[in-house]
Amino acid sequence: MPEDAALLSVLQSLRQCFDAIERQQEEWNCAILESGPLVSSLSNLAEQLQACQKVTFSKTPLGGFTDLQDRLRYKLEAAVNITLEKLNDKMCILQRVRDAVSQQVGSVMYVYEVNAEKLSFEATLERTPHSPSMADMLEWLQDTERYYRTQYLQRKLLLQIQDNRVSEIKNLTHSWERLNDKFTTKQHLVKDMLLNVSFFREATN
Repeated sequence: MPEDAALLSVLQSLRQCFDAIERQQEEWNCAILESGPLVSSLSNLAEQLQACQKVTFSKTPLGGFTDLQDRLRYKLEAAVNITLEKLNDKMCILQRVRDAVSQQVGSVMYVYEVNAEKLSFEATLERTPHSPSMADMLEWLQDTERYYRTQYLQRKLLLQIQDNRVSEIKNLTHSWERLNDKFTTKQHLVKDMLLNVSFFREATN
């Protein structure tokens, strides 16, 4: 039965993709959660560095310590660089998740395209009490892949700052939070998708 075999192949590919995305989503959420305090720390360090640069130590009670300002600036700049490196590590995790999801979704789309001619229009659109339609699931996967890709790119661009651009770093927390707010309406996209396919995944195991 050509259509039955084609249908089974696509459905199995869909289930494997949903399983993989569930694992990737946990890693993504963890990286985003751990990035918040690092961004806040980076902004605080930049604010301290800016204050250090503005103060004329020679006119304060600390004026007797001639190298204090340079030493303090050096330590703050080093702390900024270390924090940026930690944030870049988190971005590497987000990039890995984005790439893994893109690969999984691409694999599903390939399996579907290979079998598309064998599938009837009704088979693609059929819904059951335990499963969304194949068309729905393919669309959700494309939306999910776009979500990861867009969010990663915007966060990556935000962090492409020079370590000597203190004013940009100081305002990083606000920019990061604006991004969080921007994606709030879509943050349940993956969770809702996985919930909608939970019975389907159990049935095809």
